[in-house]
Amino acid sequence: CGIDNDVMPSDSDGDGDIDWHGTAVSGIAAGKGDNEIGIAGVAYNSSIVGIRLIGGDCERTDNLEADSLSHRLDLVDIYVNSWGPVDDGNVLEGMGTLALAAIEAGVTQGRDNRGAIYVWANGNGLANRDNSNKDGYANSRYTIAVGAVDWKGEQTTYSEPGSNLLVSAPSNGQDLDYQADVITTDISGSEGNNITDYTLSMEGTSSAAPMVSGVIALMLEANSNLTWRDVQHILVQTSRKIDSGHIGWFITESGNWYNHAYGYGLVDATESVNLAKTWTSVGDETSLTTGKIEVNEFILDNNKEGITSNFTIDKGINIESVEILVNITHGDRGDLNIFLESPNGILSELVRENNQDINEDYRDWVFTSVVHWGENTFGEWNLKVNDSVAGGSSNRIFNNWTMTMYGTIEPDNDNDGLPNYVDS
Repeated sequence: CGIDNDVMPSDSDGDGDIDWHGTAVSGIAAGKGDNEIGIAGVAYNSSIVGIRLIGGDCERTDNLEADSLSHRLDLVDIYVNSWGPVDDGNVLEGMGTLALAAIEAGVTQGRDNRGAIYVWANGNGLANRDNSNKDGYANSRYTIAVGAVDWKGEQTTYSEPGSNLLVSAPSNGQDLDYQADVITTDISGSEGNNITDYTLSMEGTSSAAPMVSGVIALMLEANSNLTWRDVQHILVQTSRKIDSGHIGWFITESGNWYNHAYGYGLVDATESVNLAKTWTSVGDETSLTTGKIEVNEFILDNNKEGITSNFTIDKGINIESVEILVNITHGDRGDLNIFLESPNGILSELVRENNQDINEDYRDWVFTSVVHWGENTFGEWNLKVNDSVAGGSSNRIFNNWTMTMYGTIEPDNDNDGLPNYVDS
């Protein structure tokens, strides 16, 4: 913003305080520490590049986002994003074409073609029943969506759920009785969050995202050959189940615990770094798609059964992420629930009904799921759409959907043209 080399933030809302949010984010990820001054960041040997995108005279545009997400691609390994669409439960916002192209270039050309890492805050709209899968930045398969847990190891009062959520990290829990703070860097002097150079007010998934980014930096310090997809694999395998009494936990087909409120659990720096040291790259990515599946059926009002569309896949690849593009005509899309069920009965909750969302339709909207990580594509997949709220619009049509799966090729040891999983 400003097309200059001045990274210093401004007083964007005129309240007399300089915008300190980005400074706080950077301290959590990369504060130097061990300097007899103040805090230590998670990856205290890292260096940072500051980018002005939001605040002051900055108007967030597709072009500026693209410039930010590809800035100094020759230098930057990890892009930390503690920003996104409004979390009021009423917004469905995706990347523009330029921003998407910038991230695609980043994961193919960044880090000497191993891929830049994009980390995204999962969103703070839980009180508004918002879902991170309605955020086209956090739900991109190229990004690592991060949720927040409080000092008790429980989902915070703001951290959004979603089948796109990969991992969680600590943040301020807004617990007034026993508040545990995240302490990080502030704007120097009296114009930041307070009169000191440090703040105890950093909170939200904005705080969790740089923590995970710092852990990833440690992983890259241990093994610089990791690809952007290797990093995701390691986080899936090493994150820890927490809040075990939460009803949302289940074991995926690949044997990992998953919860739509936590992803694969709390990030574990020690385990992640140790696994990174000995990691063998998963190799090239492959994909397959169902093509457009026409449904064109009327969705009954306030009906739990809804409509289930089936599609059988006769090829077997090992899944990393799944994209489900849907077209649904509905005058009150907040009435809708959408679930993806795998051949093994593993369920992705793509979105739940939310009376905060009073807008119309899902038009070419892409939901993303990391729930099926390590599962094979072979077999019958079901996409269920139902309206669980009485009243509202009478215009309710499940038009069509397309599913695209990304992952790695399943071996064919007997060379019969069928992958091992299909043989079995």
